[in-house]
Amino acid sequence: MSQIEWCDSHSVGIPALDDQHKTLVALTNQLFLAIMRDEGQKELGRVLAELARYVDYHFDFEEQILTEHGFPESGFSLHREEHRKLKSRVQTLLIQHEEGSFALDLDVYSFLREWMTEHMIGTDSEYAEFLASRAAR
Repeated sequence: MSQIEWCDSHSVGIPALDDQHKTLVALTNQLFLAIMRDEGQKELGRVLAELARYVDYHFDFEEQILTEHGFPESGFSLHREEHRKLKSRVQTLLIQHEEGSFALDLDVYSFLREWMTEHMIGTDSEYAEFLASRAAR
């Protein structure tokens, strides 16, 4: 397993959103690097807490952009639901960690890595084409 590498296929063509996506990747990679230093369990709570705060900010921002540019409701509802599920999962993992429940740092990283990669390349690419047609920047 390796850390997430940002590449052009992750770009949605809107610099502010791309920068936020890069921040999400960097946060997730912090966990990977901690695991490589054998400090994953020690860093897991901090990374999850930062991630929980940042996804709230990012998802609100992204959803506002979609709303402002008239992204179709059917796609918007599905997109928002994916956001809600990730926020809920991150909160659950954070609570479990704080309560001392057993959570494998590598399992958490694998989940986050898969979700972010699939979401950015899959779900976010759907709105990228729409926003490009609206000349959104």
